[in-house]
Amino acid sequence: MPKRMQDLPAEYLSHRRALAQAIGARVRVRREQLDLTQDVLRTRMELEQVFVSRTQYSRIENGEALPNAAELLALSAILAVSLDWLLRGATAP
Repeated sequence: MPKRMQDLPAEYLSHRRALAQAIGARVRVRREQLDLTQDVLRTRMELEQVFVSRTQYSRIENGEALPNAAELLALSAILAVSLDWLLRGATAP
């Protein structure tokens, strides 16, 4: 764990982990609904000027990493869902 993360409260880290898992699950479900492979989705992200390695994309879908703002915007556009849905699951895509 990076040093800057060591001093954070356990509740924050737990919330961050849960959020990453929820976003990753929503991304995976929507990608599969659209019948896209991970590689096709990554290629479309590159067209949006957002470059994500295979490893990083896999970590996002598996809930091991939180996507950054640029990644969230690209995913929202490519998957045709709102940011609200990606972040909170509030409305159906």
